[in-house]
Amino acid sequence: MTGKPSKNKISLHDIKREVRRRIRRVREDRAEIYYHPKQGYLIIASAVQKDSVAWLSVPPLETAAAEIPPKELGAKIRKSLRRSKKAGFVDRKDVEDFHFWQMTDLKGIDGFRSFSKKFQCIEFFRSGRTLTLTAMIRDAYGAYASPKDKEKRIILPVSASDETIGQAVWKLLQPEKTAGEA
Repeated sequence: MTGKPSKNKISLHDIKREVRRRIRRVREDRAEIYYHPKQGYLIIASAVQKDSVAWLSVPPLETAAAEIPPKELGAKIRKSLRRSKKAGFVDRKDVEDFHFWQMTDLKGIDGFRSFSKKFQCIEFFRSGRTLTLTAMIRDAYGAYASPKDKEKRIILPVSASDETIGQAVWKLLQPEKTAGEA
């Protein structure tokens, strides 16, 4: 061996830098919308955790009454998406005390699992020139998962009005009709 470093050798630092570069390129601005008929809406911006591809909820929290007009709801969602974009990468230590589910007035919520039993969730993200809204489903462990059913997803152009965004959220929150209903 000559003692010279190999040109093919890649350091851990180079790998991390490349992963971050790729994440920035395909990064989505993301928010979650939680809804309960009595509590209203909780709208939370998300950001990517440093040294990971995991999403974390970041403060502050946007709230809205259940009766909010669709235009105002859409404006609050856009505000959270902008907050997501500005957050960039976050350190988990900076947001580990942000337990938004504790900010509800409902009894019986002692953790995220009990929160998810009572709140519907819509994942909202911007990627490129599209806005995608997905009505999430609750799994047995108390987490939300993406549905396999494409009917629970609405795709809008980025140029969609705030009112159109609010109406899309309302549409996804509508209870499913039973087979006996016309």
